[in-house]
Amino acid sequence: MTLPDDLPDPRRIATRKDFGRELTLVKDASGHTIRRLAGELGIPASTLGGYFAGTHLPSLQPPGLLLRLLRICGVADPGELKEWHRAYWRVKRATDDPAGQETRGPETDQAGYPEPSTSPLIADGSRLVSVSTRPPVGRLGGDPEIRGREALVGMLVTAMESSSLLRDEPSVHVLHGLGGCGKSTVALAAARAALAAGVRTWWLVADDVAVLTAGMLSIAMELGADPDELRLGSLQDIVWRLLEGLEEPWLLVLDNVDDPPGALSLNGRPVTDGTGWLRDAAHSLGTIVVTSCDRSESSWGAPPPSWLALHEVECLPPALGADVLIELAGRGGDPEAEAEAAGLAERLGGLPLALVLAGRYLAEIAEMPRSWITPDLPLGFGSYLEALDRGGEPAALLAAKAGTPPTRPEHVTVGRTWELSLDLLAERGLTEARRVLQLLACLGSAPVPYELVLSAETISASSLFGPLSPRLTWETLRGLEALGLLDFTTASAGEPNGGGTTRLLVLHPVVRDVSRWHADVRALSGDFVALTVALLSSAVAHSDPKLPQDWARWSLLTDHCAAPLDLIDDHGLKPPAAPPSAVDLANRAAGYLRAVGHLGRSEAAYARVRATADRILSPDDPRLLTVMHDTARLHYDQGRLREAEKEFRELVELRERRLGRDHPDTLTSRHHLARTLLGRGMPDEAGVLFESTFRARSRILGVTHPDTLTSHNSIADHLSAMGNHPAAREVYERVLALRTEHLGPEHPATLVTRHYLAQTRYRLGEHSGVAEELRALADTNSGLRGPDHPRTLSVLGTLADLLHDSGRIEEARELATSLVERRRRILGNAHRATLASRYRLGLILFDLGELDKAEEALNDVLVDRQRAYGLRHPATVMTQETLAAVRRHRV
Repeated sequence: MTLPDDLPDPRRIATRKDFGRELTLVKDASGHTIRRLAGELGIPASTLGGYFAGTHLPSLQPPGLLLRLLRICGVADPGELKEWHRAYWRVKRATDDPAGQETRGPETDQAGYPEPSTSPLIADGSRLVSVSTRPPVGRLGGDPEIRGREALVGMLVTAMESSSLLRDEPSVHVLHGLGGCGKSTVALAAARAALAAGVRTWWLVADDVAVLTAGMLSIAMELGADPDELRLGSLQDIVWRLLEGLEEPWLLVLDNVDDPPGALSLNGRPVTDGTGWLRDAAHSLGTIVVTSCDRSESSWGAPPPSWLALHEVECLPPALGADVLIELAGRGGDPEAEAEAAGLAERLGGLPLALVLAGRYLAEIAEMPRSWITPDLPLGFGSYLEALDRGGEPAALLAAKAGTPPTRPEHVTVGRTWELSLDLLAERGLTEARRVLQLLACLGSAPVPYELVLSAETISASSLFGPLSPRLTWETLRGLEALGLLDFTTASAGEPNGGGTTRLLVLHPVVRDVSRWHADVRALSGDFVALTVALLSSAVAHSDPKLPQDWARWSLLTDHCAAPLDLIDDHGLKPPAAPPSAVDLANRAAGYLRAVGHLGRSEAAYARVRATADRILSPDDPRLLTVMHDTARLHYDQGRLREAEKEFRELVELRERRLGRDHPDTLTSRHHLARTLLGRGMPDEAGVLFESTFRARSRILGVTHPDTLTSHNSIADHLSAMGNHPAAREVYERVLALRTEHLGPEHPATLVTRHYLAQTRYRLGEHSGVAEELRALADTNSGLRGPDHPRTLSVLGTLADLLHDSGRIEEARELATSLVERRRRILGNAHRATLASRYRLGLILFDLGELDKAEEALNDVLVDRQRAYGLRHPATVMTQETLAAVRRHRV
């Protein structure tokens, strides 16, 4: 019986890599780390890491080392230990130097078992390994239709058909890409076409040197090599002399060459120097196709030789990925299901292996008796996508079904293909590559600005890593990129004031999902959370989410700052493994989204923060009150004033009780309660709170503190709302001078005061000079905050009012129409700012004599203001009176 793919089975072991892979499964199942095991065994962690990476086998000294390791990891069954003994000697015989093997006596392994009898040697001294050189074209019959690869397969077929001694085109074609992207399928389709055309074709699996050597030996014998020559001569030279002597077209496929230097080169020489297994076939009628995860210049040359061409096998676009899912799971012809399939294909990154596993999973569920289907089992593409997005462990969704024979390609799970690549990097000296990939997977799904995040000093201070210098960090990233596990890219900063480009790295979504749920991450999730929080906190330590000059950095890091919360929830962490600083970090990121005007995204982010904060913080933790305050402030910005009032009243009470009446945080909540009350048409109560808060802040913080200046500015806001514009102007001018001096002329708070001062001057009748001020202010806001930022639109709203009142009615109409559309899109149709622009447009239409349109627009505003503000709010009453005037005018 073959065990499931995620359980260790020593019977699957044929090579050192296999041994390391299965031994890693034993370690993962035990929950032990390499460092802990190394301490108990008394050997260096680097030596033990080599066992798990498959770079070398456990040594025979000290006696019993392997047995102790297995027993520490929970393997105690005598029969299972016997299987490990057989596997150990099976690999050791295949990898040891054959010289002298026939004369030495049998050894004893660590478990006390004698070495089994040796297998026979073939003529050249290599071990006898069973291989087939026939292309496994039967595999294509059980797979879905090949999609999106027509051009690539056609190019390979054309290369074979046009092979001649006079050709100028490359004779060697390397298909590279992420594990599971379908490289072997493309090569197999080309091999099938070659066989159909009568081309002599060989297929060799090259992930193990012994197997590759045996396959090449088989080709040599098939082509008539002399056994004595094979024993004495160079097998590489013999095979190539025989291939070049063929007077017919031929195709050689070298599949799974994920370690080109180790598999194809001779004695450490370059892969393409013409001495190893890979050579230019231009002097023959042959074509060579190589499949590999490795796309590095160090393997193939920089640049590659003219006789070798590299071809990336990319993942499928959503439409083709959806076709794969529908072919396997059914439901074709259903538009809704097809749309859901496209969404799932995009979420899986178009990775063919993941698409096949998902499609077959859904097909299997569909065949189950309905009464046996539990709520956790996805029934369709949409529910499968929801299961992935909930952060559930992907191993249950991206795994072959239990009855799949181990010979099927999908029996090798998605994660296993990458584990082999990581083993290869460890062999090349990049021992921290697996940990770095796991760390990157613990960040957000957005591209990672690795220069900002990956501080080598912070990483090295973590218990997860050994010493990691900046150079080694870079080499590790380059190694991961070379094997297709990540991609490098650049992007301009996403905010209007960003400027320049940022270097980023991108993880495939399935690589990220699988790596986040690796056994090491599960066992050490608290350490991963602590490290990600430390790295991200350092990256934003000196960046204020409210300041436009810092928005470019926050735009790159916001998605990642929320990622530790996902890790905390996915793994069910509680304090102290779930640090409160993770809440602080994510809350600041949500504040950035509010500051830039992304109110919908900000609402979702605050809800996410609040859910985790409620679970890991005590009810009286000040951090929880901060989250509650910031959420209420967002509701104020969204125009949800009733809700914001209720929340701010509760916060003022809570903060007064827990922090004190004059604590700065209490005063902040009191200030925002006053602003909400002013917006709700309750100026008397708002005025009392504004005045008391201003006095308290002046006494405690000082008259020039930014918070005190905010309260001072709000005193003017209250005077303006009460109609006392001359007094408001005096206060605004005083605050503007102080803010300009202490904060700077282009600080967001300074620009707010400039706007309100210009608005007050306009209300006092100063139209001409104020129009230019508003245009300049709109340009400044647009450059700092963006053309569609709520503050930019607010300035333009005042300008539209002024233009209308100045008689420049066509210009006012154009601006007001644009504002209504932009504010609807950004803030919503019923936001108070949108309602103000809609009301102004109704007035303009009335003055233009378009009475029907004016009445319709004002009537819609009245309905929405009654619903939002109530019947007695000043804005509602004003709208009702204006609408009545329009109707009287029509009569």
